[in-house]
Amino acid sequence: MIGQHVEHPQFGPGLVTAVYRNNSEWLVQFANGLRFRRPSHEFDNAKAAESTPAYAAPFQAPPMPQTQREARQLIESLRVGIAPAQHVPELTINLQQERESLISGLNQAHQQGGAVRAVVGEYGYGKSHMVELTTQEALNRNFLVAAISLDLLELPPHRPFAMYREALRHLRYPDTDERGLEPLLLQASSHPHILAQLQDLSPAERDPLVTGLQAITSTSSSRQRQAWVNWLMGGRRGKLMNKAMPRGVKFPSIYTIGHNARQIAFLFTAVSALARLNNYSGLCLLVDEAESYSLLRPYQRPKATLFFQAIIYAALRQGQDKISEDIFPQHRWCSYPMAYDQGQALFFLFTVTRSDNRLPLNEWLTPADIFNLEPDADPQEVGQFLQRILAYHAQAYNYQPGERQTQIRRGAAEHLAMGVRNGRLSMRSVVRLAVELFDLLYLHPDYPVATLLDELREQVR
Repeated sequence: MIGQHVEHPQFGPGLVTAVYRNNSEWLVQFANGLRFRRPSHEFDNAKAAESTPAYAAPFQAPPMPQTQREARQLIESLRVGIAPAQHVPELTINLQQERESLISGLNQAHQQGGAVRAVVGEYGYGKSHMVELTTQEALNRNFLVAAISLDLLELPPHRPFAMYREALRHLRYPDTDERGLEPLLLQASSHPHILAQLQDLSPAERDPLVTGLQAITSTSSSRQRQAWVNWLMGGRRGKLMNKAMPRGVKFPSIYTIGHNARQIAFLFTAVSALARLNNYSGLCLLVDEAESYSLLRPYQRPKATLFFQAIIYAALRQGQDKISEDIFPQHRWCSYPMAYDQGQALFFLFTVTRSDNRLPLNEWLTPADIFNLEPDADPQEVGQFLQRILAYHAQAYNYQPGERQTQIRRGAAEHLAMGVRNGRLSMRSVVRLAVELFDLLYLHPDYPVATLLDELREQVR
């Protein structure tokens, strides 16, 4: 689609430079010098373009940074042990099996309605890296991605509504840089048949997503539409919403407190069903839990436990036999089903730090659905990783790698892998050390390579 020549009846010929809202809008550079973002149906050859669904391109390794400044920024990120998002797939070490399982889970979610993966590991062993890797894999497969990082003070795991709000306000798309639930809602509201299909799929008598779409579709006021969009993303109910409320429909509340885990799980599956109707693959929900759950007070843990169980059940439903629907209480004001079931596609991945008070994953999931990140690394993979770091480092500091850098790349791979196996290094430490090694060679041209390797060997024993 991008790069295609199009014809507009008013502005003449042009070239598509970007697409938005799942191909419903095009940013076009016209031959007369003008550059507009216009609805795709306005162009004479839009039919031919729309006949082929717009899917995200498969993953390709990102090119080298275009400028020395970009390479410097990349190295500075690696210096603190963090791989930038666009380079995560190529800077992944020792996660081949986990990556294959992720892809299998995404396929299962799209084909069967849901899948779940849990990641367990110590600090610095790559849990957050797995979240970012899953984000890239999901976007490459045309999923919407909602990723949140829990925090004991700002976003604790025993507040399901706060997690729902945070997830939908930062919803990411594979075909546009826009964020939040609004692009999906506006795209759906411009196609009346999608609302009708969603009504047929919904198992709830009072479905907030269906009612919200009805209001957004029926009103011509942008302020009223915005009020409903904000409410569906976890905002407060406003007076403007009453004017656009569909007649004869009782207001379907989204409960911020009480037993709302069942409803929050239902809403996530509802968003995934709406994503499917808008030609996306589904919804990928990622929760980086870190140590937040283990630090909760005893009276807070049951509510957090119920949230994770509810999302797991909503994704797997009858595909599992470890969690019963009966354990999820209804809210005292309204009853909700656990999931959309028909038409949904929800992939749920969450990370857990090893501790005495962590989530009881073995009681909820099969061993195949749990990734245990162990201290292990293949020297060959570490060597390939060092080669990539060296290429970035050379570009960042504008030098040509020589024999000294080659010797370090070959010799350090075994030592770093040994450090991981011995528990002396985490994956984050490996990333930091890789940059520091090439820093030393660059800053001290006379520093003996043998001495540097001996010091590294002593450090990882």
